[in-house]
Amino acid sequence: MNKIFFLKAGLLLCMSCFKLPLYAQEEGKALASIVYDFVHITDTNQRQHPKKEAMILYMGTDRSVFKSQTLALKLEEMKKEMDGNLPDGKMGKNRISFNAPNISNEELFLFPQEKKIITVDKIGMTDYLIPEDFPLIDWQISDETKVIGGYTCQSAKGSFGGRKYTAWFTTELPFSYGPWKLHGLPGLILQASDSKNEVLFNYAGFDKNENNKLTIVLPEDAVTTNRRDFEKAKTAHDRNFMSNWKNTLPANAKAKIVLKDQSGRELSEDEMREAMETRAKDKKNQLNNPLELDQKQ
Repeated sequence: MNKIFFLKAGLLLCMSCFKLPLYAQEEGKALASIVYDFVHITDTNQRQHPKKEAMILYMGTDRSVFKSQTLALKLEEMKKEMDGNLPDGKMGKNRISFNAPNISNEELFLFPQEKKIITVDKIGMTDYLIPEDFPLIDWQISDETKVIGGYTCQSAKGSFGGRKYTAWFTTELPFSYGPWKLHGLPGLILQASDSKNEVLFNYAGFDKNENNKLTIVLPEDAVTTNRRDFEKAKTAHDRNFMSNWKNTLPANAKAKIVLKDQSGRELSEDEMREAMETRAKDKKNQLNNPLELDQKQ
């Protein structure tokens, strides 16, 4: 029986095989999580159309990982759809991908005791580890307070990545973490924004994860690289993404690859390729206001 592989184009596109992360190890147990509503004005010429995404931060005693909750929910939805196309009693082993302009595929791992931060990203079925400079923020804590989500928070100001941030943290949740690369306060950051309101992380819920067995670990067998080489390799991969994706299938596998847009309409390979090229062009033209202004090209 043929196996069906779905590459679904949510929002705009889907490509590149994505392996659902499995964290089986016991080390680095996630003790709690916090969800943020992330807003980023990526194009200052179109401030009325910011990027919006639900992000989630998982926290342990000595590490954290920050990633897209929107992506996790979309992948789970697609996995259920794929399993629904299999005979009763069969579980799918297919690997899926969802890639869209307003959804982040990166996962940001922070190890504060080691002063280490690593971005995990993918090209095809391969995980890549991209070490980055550890963010050191000189926070200035004020006496100003307000209540967020039922927690009493205190204000702090600090500069990072060419932006001046105001963060609201609570000592009622004793985690020295926060959204993205913002961290290092004596309590969990529930809300943060830059001085121009071009980057906002708004509190959307906290969970103690008491019954969750999730652990925070880097993927095994990942390739270590740097940001420049990764972007170069990803661009080359995306230029011929369909052939590269097919090459990941087992030898002599009988497979049907289905490409769909958000409405469920099936796409030809040429239509998908054209959409990919349009997306790459739009992304290059529109990202004139990156998160880290001091790294702007």
